[in-house]
Amino acid sequence: MNDKLAQFVRKKRIIRDTTPIGIKEVKIPWYIRPIKREAFTVRVGKDKKFYAQHNEWSKRIWIGPYSSQKAVDNIIESYVTESLKGSLERKQSDSIHSIVIENEKEFF
Repeated sequence: MNDKLAQFVRKKRIIRDTTPIGIKEVKIPWYIRPIKREAFTVRVGKDKKFYAQHNEWSKRIWIGPYSSQKAVDNIIESYVTESLKGSLERKQSDSIHSIVIENEKEFF
């Protein structure tokens, strides 16, 4: 009986000793994981052109300008579609161009 109790205690010690403490969840960068359409914001600039931004990009980086909502939606859809492919299979659209907007309040 003592032998079974000793085995039980040893197993519990091993489980306690090997239990990880303080493991932090590592967030995969936006450009590696699948992208969701909802992660993009679309705004119209004072120039009446359309611009889009992913919620994990720098607040100054936008894609655009695009002449219509449909054009910017197509670009966002290409981001979503390509993000589902392997990294070597991805192809960036030739229509993607980015802009740095220093002051959103003046620009939009």
